Amino acid sequence: MSKPQPPAGSTDRTYILRIYVAAPGTPVQPPGADSAQRSAAGHVYFSVSDGSEERGYGFSPIESGTRGPGHVVRDEHRAYQEPAYIRTMEISKAQYDSLQMYGEAAVHNDERHFSLQYNGATNSCIDFTWGALNHAGLHREHRLPFGYRIQDKDYDGTVKPLDNIREFRRIPDPVPDSPYNQEQENALPERKFWQRLISELDVPRDEPGSDHRHAASREDIRGPFDDPVLNQMHAALQLGDGEAMDVIGRRFNRSEEGVLLAERGEQLHAAWQAHAAPEQHRGDALLRM
Repeated sequence: MSKPQPPAGSTDRTYILRIYVAAPGTPVQPPGADSAQRSAAGHVYFSVSDGSEERGYGFSPIESGTRGPGHVVRDEHRAYQEPAYIRTMEISKAQYDSLQMYGEAAVHNDERHFSLQYNGATNSCIDFTWGALNHAGLHREHRLPFGYRIQDKDYDGTVKPLDNIREFRRIPDPVPDSPYNQEQENALPERKFWQRLISELDVPRDEPGSDHRHAASREDIRGPFDDPVLNQMHAALQLGDGEAMDVIGRRFNRSEEGVLLAERGEQLHAAWQAHAAPEQHRGDALLRM
């Protein structure tokens, strides 16, 4: 993939993020290795560049298996040959710093941001990469009817590597219209039947409208309610999107209004219990007579 270069004479740095998805069967040959091996289960990893140096980070078990101690390996973008998908985005310096700090902390066995205990189902390379993106404020976005958008700040990916391609496309470009914003797809390597089962669902990779840059955006459309949360719920219901409903609910629970509502509910419940307790006590006394 060709990489755009800064304009001649430019002194400003350009910060770049690349997200990689490798399918099972992808050739893996670290620099200096005599021969390539094949990835057994596929891989998801990322790299960041400040225009002069690119550093990559990927999480994996120390010993082959589905569970056990894990570690973060540097620069796997130099080892995996022609991964299935690469998403390139221009990012801000703050996002670059956040992503690099997240990766470097894990490289040095610092678990403040991410547990290094590998679990293929719940704490894998996919969780690590989504954790880095969320840490830098690069969240998957739902686009709903009536022009509403919601960000899923807790999303940690799907279990099968290739299914994350569609979800990575839901991240809006941090720097819209940047010439660095690109997507690249390579031909899938030959895979055994069991590798297909663990790497993807039966979903087309190029379904119409999957590219987030072609999604409709109409901020001027309004829903039937005065409350924006109700309008978002209504839009999700119209779409039949249960996942979006869950995201809206969790987002509301974390909001100031949600916290206040929860506190008010607890107060009302405590008041009801205080009122009901004497009545219950009298009722119990009558039964004992």
